[in-house]
Amino acid sequence: MYFGLMGDGQPIGHYHDMWAGWCTKVICDHLGLGVETGLPYIWHSKASNPFVNLKKENNGIFWQEELIPFFQTAVLPKECTTVQKCYIEQSKQVRDKLSKTDPYFTKLADTMVTWIEAWDDLNPPNASSKLPDGQAKAK
Repeated sequence: MYFGLMGDGQPIGHYHDMWAGWCTKVICDHLGLGVETGLPYIWHSKASNPFVNLKKENNGIFWQEELIPFFQTAVLPKECTTVQKCYIEQSKQVRDKLSKTDPYFTKLADTMVTWIEAWDDLNPPNASSKLPDGQAKAK
């Protein structure tokens, strides 16, 4: 799953992991796949500077007012029967509903499509399912 535009110069800092999780949850719910949410599975105890973090997260704090309702009300059409089709549809909804929040979301919608195109190029549906390192060992 694509985590969003990251790095220096991007208007959002620490929200890329939440973005990917929200996208994944909507897609899995639509496809009827089980997703467990709740307590984090990873404990993060890295010491950091709260003032630097606040600067990185400033836009995300305000954007949550748009993002959370966007994902809570997201509906994918029944024609979306694969993760790729769902993600492409999500990119259209991001462009339509979030681009007014900030131009970042227009770029993000474009890169979501690019991500799926790259995924499909590297993982063609008719490709052999051979294991790259030989036969799997039975346990």
